[in-house]
Amino acid sequence: MFLYDCFHLFYRSSQLRRLEMAHQFFIGKFTVVALMKYPLLEELNLYEITISKEDIETVGRYCPLLKTLKVNQRGYVGSLTRYNDIAIAIGQNLRGIKHLELIGNKMTNVGLRVILDNCHHLETLDLRECFRIDLKGDLGKQCSKQIKYLKLPNDSLEDYLYIYATESEYYDDDDVLAHYYADAYEVSTYE
Repeated sequence: MFLYDCFHLFYRSSQLRRLEMAHQFFIGKFTVVALMKYPLLEELNLYEITISKEDIETVGRYCPLLKTLKVNQRGYVGSLTRYNDIAIAIGQNLRGIKHLELIGNKMTNVGLRVILDNCHHLETLDLRECFRIDLKGDLGKQCSKQIKYLKLPNDSLEDYLYIYATESEYYDDDDVLAHYYADAYEVSTYE
């Protein structure tokens, strides 16, 4: 019944402007196909959800009005993508993005540079817990110059809405996924 309700919710209106999902495992093609039906989507927030560069490419192709993207994977070892895939896909496909939050992303300076070089409208960039980037030198200067509101890798997560567990809490001593996940959906339309 739950899956049917979600399916109905995604397909009921092409006027969807904001979509937020957290802690889901069955995202896959179901969500990608749904996103194709929302050309007016302006904000997409994904917390602890497995995504791929193909998913970002789909969003770029079918959601041309997207201005805010949050792809946060804090402490969720199983879903972290290859180092720069998501960052490069964002830089290549979401050039009009204004607000980008990538908490816990494993990108390196290569991925960040692709974002900065291609997303010229970017005003807000959240890089908290992106510990593989080094903002010393030219890249740090470019961030400071180009971004109005920048959150750095070591900045506090105090205001982060979805802090459920840290990496060590997701796995027990035998490295078996613990039975701890919360389901949260928030879907909004703006009139």
